[in-house]
Amino acid sequence: MQTSLSLKKQAITAAKQGDWQQAVTCNLELLEQEPKDTLALNRLGVAYLQLKREDKAKATFQQVLELDRTNIIAKKHLTAIKNKRQLHVPSFFTQEFIEEPGKTKIVELHRLAGKPVLEALAIGKNCELKLKQRYISLELAGQYIGSLPEDISFRLSKLLQTGNTYHCSIHAVAPNHVDVYLKETHRSVRNKNKHSFPISRVVNPTSQENEEYVLLNEEIPVEITNHDLDVEPTSFEDISDEEKFSPETER
Repeated sequence: MQTSLSLKKQAITAAKQGDWQQAVTCNLELLEQEPKDTLALNRLGVAYLQLKREDKAKATFQQVLELDRTNIIAKKHLTAIKNKRQLHVPSFFTQEFIEEPGKTKIVELHRLAGKPVLEALAIGKNCELKLKQRYISLELAGQYIGSLPEDISFRLSKLLQTGNTYHCSIHAVAPNHVDVYLKETHRSVRNKNKHSFPISRVVNPTSQENEEYVLLNEEIPVEITNHDLDVEPTSFEDISDEEKFSPETER
């Protein structure tokens, strides 16, 4: 008999690969060992949804609520089923969301777009950074999504203007919350001794934990990184707060 940990890993891997039937099989086997495992039940429900077996998905999520009546993931999916709303299947890439100190950061957006725009977002979609006068806005296919906080905008604006380039993609989405994943893709000669982001001492969840929550719930924040302990090595140049953004029309 396989261990519960092995079955859990197999279930998550199957879902990442879009093999929803295998995901069903693994989660059912896991539930034979641990029938009250609400995470396994939620994974099973999501797999049934992707296989268009809505009746089984609904029954599975209702079973979750019988065990945990406050379970947000089950409630969200039951609401989606009731409203016949199409759920987005998360996109996964081998190197997506890998953390590299000083080069990557998960950031919560400010000045969010309206509900219809946010509801259309899917995890993994790439965004475009647009420099404004006091902040950086993000767009997806020409549609405004939100903006980076002013401190991050201030920092990246100067780095972008001096030759750095960045990748940005949707990391988590909720009705009033969007996280994006930012990654430095090129560091210019002028910025060779400057980190794009402060080095954080905060220990973040493992990549597998992040993947599981993305798979279960693409609309609820996966993680909000605590930035209070951000520090930078003194051997690297700091970026002066006295510099200003180049003028451009704000949204």
